[in-house]
Amino acid sequence: MRGDNPLRPQDLSDGQRLWVQEVFYTLQGEGPFAGQPAVFVRLAGCNLSCFWCDTEFESSTWRPDLKELIAAIERVRPPFCQLIVLTGGEPFRQNIGPLLESLLALSDQLVVQIETNGTLYVELPESKRIHIVCSPKTASLNQRLLPKINSYKYLIAAGQYDSNDGLPIESTQRAGEITRIARPPADFQDPSLGIFVMPIDAASAEASSANTQAAVKVALDFGYRLTLQTHKITGIP
Repeated sequence: MRGDNPLRPQDLSDGQRLWVQEVFYTLQGEGPFAGQPAVFVRLAGCNLSCFWCDTEFESSTWRPDLKELIAAIERVRPPFCQLIVLTGGEPFRQNIGPLLESLLALSDQLVVQIETNGTLYVELPESKRIHIVCSPKTASLNQRLLPKINSYKYLIAAGQYDSNDGLPIESTQRAGEITRIARPPADFQDPSLGIFVMPIDAASAEASSANTQAAVKVALDFGYRLTLQTHKITGIP
């Protein structure tokens, strides 16, 4: 979207009908489940507007009820695929609680990964099969969400990270503005397994290469885990 999307407020209806951009089967390209077959459910709209965002999540007019959405997921999910990824946009902008309940009921082996910017919260079912990956984009995170976050993913740009911890210090909302992006809490469990760094995919190949080298350096210097957008490298959705 490159920062031109409208800032959508949180829409907490009963969750029986959601605004969905698309549903598709692919490999998870990044983070803790990288390389694993997954069905992606991209929810529409976002409460933030990151100036480098390259994802389309505003063009859909599809607002399925849960029965229709689950059917769409099951049409593309092979029996061996046990990962569903809720992404966006911002998934917590809508009431995804009922969708989570329906998904977890499909199989007792199925895992649901939620990708979030960490600013919003809705009540979710209690389950160890829900894995929340927070990619902070602002200076603070929703306090109710913090205890439920399993992994953190930070987007790294060359020259725009703190030399003390390797994490971002530039605003995602206004280019060139200094903002210390929210860090994991001090008691976050096993940061060597749960904190990922990923280079920002820039508009030019030169800038993207510099961002990649910066992310590599940060991972080596601070013990984080490097993750790349392998779906882009391999040319899959």
